[in-house]
Amino acid sequence: MRELKLKWLLLGVLIDSIAMSSVWPLTTIYMNQELGHSLVMAGIVLFLNSVASILGSFVAGRLYDKYDSYYLILGGIAFTWISFFTLIFFNGWPVYPIVLVLIGFGTGWIVALNNSMGTSIKSKDGRYVFNMLYFVQNLGVMLGTAIVGVLFKHSVTPLFTIATIMFTVFFIVAFFTYRIPQEDRPAQVVQEDDHEKTKMPKVNLTIIMAFFISLVIMWIFYQQWNSTVSIYMLKLHIPLRLYSFLWTVNGLFILIVQGLLSSKGGRLLKDPYHQVYLGIAFFTLSFGILAVAHEYYHFVIAMIVLTIGEAIAFPSIPAIVNSLSPYDQKGKYQGLASAFPSAGRAIGPLVGSMIIESTSFVFLYSLGLFTILIVLVVIAFIIEGTKRKAILYESNKKG
Repeated sequence: MRELKLKWLLLGVLIDSIAMSSVWPLTTIYMNQELGHSLVMAGIVLFLNSVASILGSFVAGRLYDKYDSYYLILGGIAFTWISFFTLIFFNGWPVYPIVLVLIGFGTGWIVALNNSMGTSIKSKDGRYVFNMLYFVQNLGVMLGTAIVGVLFKHSVTPLFTIATIMFTVFFIVAFFTYRIPQEDRPAQVVQEDDHEKTKMPKVNLTIIMAFFISLVIMWIFYQQWNSTVSIYMLKLHIPLRLYSFLWTVNGLFILIVQGLLSSKGGRLLKDPYHQVYLGIAFFTLSFGILAVAHEYYHFVIAMIVLTIGEAIAFPSIPAIVNSLSPYDQKGKYQGLASAFPSAGRAIGPLVGSMIIESTSFVFLYSLGLFTILIVLVVIAFIIEGTKRKAILYESNKKG
């Protein structure tokens, strides 16, 4: 039985990640410095972009379980291509923010489908597949953000031109390599009625929802690195260029940890749940370091610890969700696995700014430490008491 080859899926994810990462870092700067709008307005646009991404992930995931993923992914690529092409010629106000929200929808749509299609690759271990997807996605982020530094001066036209070209290549790759004959397509079955779907075991749903809620909470605090940490560092008289370097450190260590995990087939620990616990523990520790940080090297250490945690935990969660979700609902739950983090990313900056206004930076990061620690304890308690009762679904089985 034929299946989508992992190398082609990874190539598509890489192209998509490079294109997207060459655009989103400049949103705040471009809207504030070039279009003359406030940081609040930029924040609202980014919030709407995240909301659109949530919607795109949710819709695409549900459709994956009912329709041919080949046409769904081609449609998502074409939709996003049109959005980028439009911005080459019309990137002023209000077209820029409107189309940016449409791109958010396209982003969520494509990410959910990429992850869902990853569940159909049964020739590789699930943890290895999602580890490689995460690795390639972050490699694309590093390359995309580097393109921003080289090409962005005062015009976004070259960046949107590059993104349009990248999505043209992405469409060609998907058109020729993502097609799987209907009779060879695993476990993606059209259901006329939702009542015909396999019933999700209550234990499986409990574990999955515990992970989803934990993802929202972790991303709320992770977003502080994108929003409030830079301001805190400036208050400590640490220059902005050194803050930017932290993201170079982030990308480097993600590649190192992911490279190590990929060489081990995605398995740092035999039990995938224990691997998630370990990642969240590193995540927790990073906010403990951040809460007491006063020198630049403190922030570097905190970023390294954070990166190790995310690289260990984040790819493992969709792999576990894949093993727990029935064959005819994998798209739905992979879509949700993309949507819940987007929800955390959407509200994170707002939550952080509100807490800082009423308390302080140190209180916010200390709150992150204790909140994520509670998340770790709660999900460990829930999962360790139920995982032996969970029903595991293989991607090549129908129940």
